[in-house]
Amino acid sequence: MAVAKMAVLRRLREMLLLGVMLASPLFLFAQTGTPPDPPAPSNTPPSAEPWRKGITVNGFASLSYTYNTNDPIPQSNQFRVFDFNDDEPQLDVAQLVIQRSISKPNQFDFLFDLTAGSGTPPVTAAYGLFRNSRTGIGEHVDIPQMYLSYIAPLGQGLRFDFGKFVTHMGYESIPGYDGYNNNFSQSFLFGYGIPFTHTGLRMTYPFSNRISAIFTVNNGWDDIQKVNGGYTVGGQLSVATSQTTHLVFNFVHGPEHPHDNSDQTNDWEIIATWTPGFYLSFALDGLYGHQDNGVAPGQAAIWRDLAGYARFYFTHRLSLAFRGEVFRDGGGVRTGTNQTLREYTLTPSYDLPAEFSKINPRFKGADGTFVIRADLRRDFSDHATFRKGGNSWTDQQSTAAVNLIYQF
Repeated sequence: MAVAKMAVLRRLREMLLLGVMLASPLFLFAQTGTPPDPPAPSNTPPSAEPWRKGITVNGFASLSYTYNTNDPIPQSNQFRVFDFNDDEPQLDVAQLVIQRSISKPNQFDFLFDLTAGSGTPPVTAAYGLFRNSRTGIGEHVDIPQMYLSYIAPLGQGLRFDFGKFVTHMGYESIPGYDGYNNNFSQSFLFGYGIPFTHTGLRMTYPFSNRISAIFTVNNGWDDIQKVNGGYTVGGQLSVATSQTTHLVFNFVHGPEHPHDNSDQTNDWEIIATWTPGFYLSFALDGLYGHQDNGVAPGQAAIWRDLAGYARFYFTHRLSLAFRGEVFRDGGGVRTGTNQTLREYTLTPSYDLPAEFSKINPRFKGADGTFVIRADLRRDFSDHATFRKGGNSWTDQQSTAAVNLIYQF
């Protein structure tokens, strides 16, 4: 009874925070009122635009329900990332982003990203911020990004970001106001093969309109507080090889073991995309990971993944996405079992305009998009690692999910 009561209270807190986060921009937009009459013409040169005029507010919310045909007890979907709750509606995440964007040299900007929910924040929470350093349990509130930026007048403009930011690794990303993945559920690669965030310095440079690079020095995988005396470095080279094809090369390298500066963890990744038309897109993501002495002294942990993606638009609103993937966890360091996982996911999606301005013109800033999605997925393993009922295990699981997104 006490556990159920705590769960209800947690849901109420999440829904209250969701209401506050999503209603706050509506309140701000409503305060704008009728614009005053324009001032009379003057010969005085116009003054520079106030710095605060460039600040924007964006939001994102995702709610879902997932059902596992294995009916696992406890109700948890094995090896899932954000959709780990079975047979239980949940607020995946509510996000509020306040930022000021720049694009010219000698300018400063910032980004502050606040999230809450029972799906995403407990997973992405970094060590030293919203993750308990003793138990390892993440909170239902997180700040996945919080950084200051400056563009130095060097060449095409060298951008510096200092603070906490999402990783450059992976074809998939943490869903948010600036984009979400084609599938509702996340790949094994995204959840077990790469980090979520970094804290440190990130440098970005566009060599041309087709080639750009990223280099970062940070505290490691999902760490605000350092766990050892070393630093992790990472990089990206992005090349638009044609108008329809794109290649991305990623890496991250550094010590990740607590109190150990010598054993290194490496991730190497190649992402290829092809978009032959606005209605069709393909992607391929290959990853190789290695951790010194990860399994035992003298025995390295090695993980590999290959994921393929396709998306077809029937209309500009209706689409169908597919993902197929194989993840090899050699040594079992990433998933807890020395196994090979496979999954196939099908996701139909339909977009609807969120036109709050039709209710009141003052709410124009909250106009955005509603997205309704289904997610049909089947997972396999070469070991019996999926719980079935309360007393048995099997080598597969199937889930069906419904997802509702609001983005502005």
